[in-house]
Amino acid sequence: MISFFAKYKRLIFGTVVVVFIGSMFFVSGQVFSTKLDSVAEVGGKKISYQRFTMQVNRAMSGLKDSGSEVNELMSRTVKQEIFREMVIEELLSQQGKELGLYVPDFEIAAEIQNTPQFREGAAFSPRAYYQTIYREFQMSPPEYEEWRKQARLASKFKQFIYTAVKVTPAEAKEAYQAAGKNMKDFEKNRAAFSDELARAKFANIANYLLRQLTVRQEVKSYLEEREQGK
Repeated sequence: MISFFAKYKRLIFGTVVVVFIGSMFFVSGQVFSTKLDSVAEVGGKKISYQRFTMQVNRAMSGLKDSGSEVNELMSRTVKQEIFREMVIEELLSQQGKELGLYVPDFEIAAEIQNTPQFREGAAFSPRAYYQTIYREFQMSPPEYEEWRKQARLASKFKQFIYTAVKVTPAEAKEAYQAAGKNMKDFEKNRAAFSDELARAKFANIANYLLRQLTVRQEVKSYLEEREQGK
C-alpha cells in the first residue's frame, strides 16, 4: 500500500541540520520547455515543481493558522528552506541507494495504516486515503509511494551516518572540561552531554558530506525562472 504523512516529517533526530548549500547551486543559462515541470535537477533527476508548490502552500497555511504574520519576506524564506530540504532529501536518498539501502513496501503500508487522516473510526479507510491525498496533495497513489519511499530512504541514510558517530568517555570528559563546566557534575551529566556531543558531530559530518555531494552531483536550480514565469 502507498502513502504519505499528513504533516511532512523533518529530520529523524529531532534537530535540524542547517546547511547553506544555496551558493553551490547553479542555474543553466537557458531553460527549455522540458524543464518546466521541475524546480530543480539533482544528479540528473528532476524535482517536481508541483510537489514543491504543494509543500510551500502547506507550510504557508500552517503559518497562517498559527497566527504568524505572512509577508513577502516570509514567503521567500519558506520557499528557499523547502527548496533546500527537497534538494538535500534527493541528494541523501541517492546516496542511500548507492549504499544499497532500500525501503520495503511493508514500511509504506504500515505508515498508511497508522495515519489518523486515513481512518474512519478506528479502521483504515481506502476511501479516506484516496480522498485525502487527492484533496491535499494532488498526487496519484504511485506518486505518493515514491515520495514517501524517497523521504524514508533519506532518513535511513541519515540514521546510517548517525550510528557511525561515536563519542568515547575520554572525549566526552575532555569536551565537558573545555566547555568550562563543573567537573564534579560530569558523571551525573555524562550521558546527556555525550548525546549532545554526538549530535553536534553528526551535524558537522552531515554538513561536510552535503558539501561534497553538491560538488560531485550536478545540482541545477530552476526556482528563479519558475517564480518569474519563464
